[in-house]
Amino acid sequence: MFTRCPQCKTIHALGAAQLSQVRGLVQCGPCGRSFSALSFLFDDWPAGEAHRPVAGPGTTLPILEPATPQDGVAAAVPAGAIETDPAATGTSRLAWRLAAALLVFVTMANLAWTFREPLLDNPRISAWIKPADGKQAEAQGLLKDPQQIQLVSRDMHTHPTRSGILVLSLTLVNLAPRSQAYPELEVTLMDAANQPVAQRRLQPAEYLRPGADTSAGLAADVYLPVLLELGDPGAQAVGFEIRFL
Repeated sequence: MFTRCPQCKTIHALGAAQLSQVRGLVQCGPCGRSFSALSFLFDDWPAGEAHRPVAGPGTTLPILEPATPQDGVAAAVPAGAIETDPAATGTSRLAWRLAAALLVFVTMANLAWTFREPLLDNPRISAWIKPADGKQAEAQGLLKDPQQIQLVSRDMHTHPTRSGILVLSLTLVNLAPRSQAYPELEVTLMDAANQPVAQRRLQPAEYLRPGADTSAGLAADVYLPVLLELGDPGAQAVGFEIRFL
């Protein structure tokens, strides 16, 4: 049998006993390239360009090497081969997976924050979020039902002494049979075509008087006046809309 070095094309004669002893791993004498003779094995002298081994000791036959460590000596590694640590490879894959998962989470969080207003307007998503708010209010002994909050009066005008400021005065009442948590106020300024120009969402602490106690909630049949100062977006804002959330 013959084998041909993939680097220098030198052809070497081999015996089955030699291949069996080293499991096919050999080293070319002329160039020193280590390779698997089984991948380049021929029964007859192979056709094509090749070089006969130079006559002389140690060059007519390949230098055989053990395929596994023996007597505490590590097996030779074929030239050009890269040893890999399975533990290091597994750690690298885990790190890439964690990085990919983190990237997906950050992207989803960014999208949710960017499109939070349309998402909250979606009935399904709003119905999924509001029960959580309701449970928190129930834990405080308060009702959470913004639909029971009614707007009694409203008015918007420019500030009498400060330019660029709109004054919005509201009066709301709790029509529920018992006290409920103060709602969030969503104020939307509209243009002549009834399209939104500016929007702002206010928490109770932002529209109630400073230091007001919100833990007791808004009592039933109680009228609550609210006075807000908003930035004037310009002459295109001709109307407004109030929502309780």
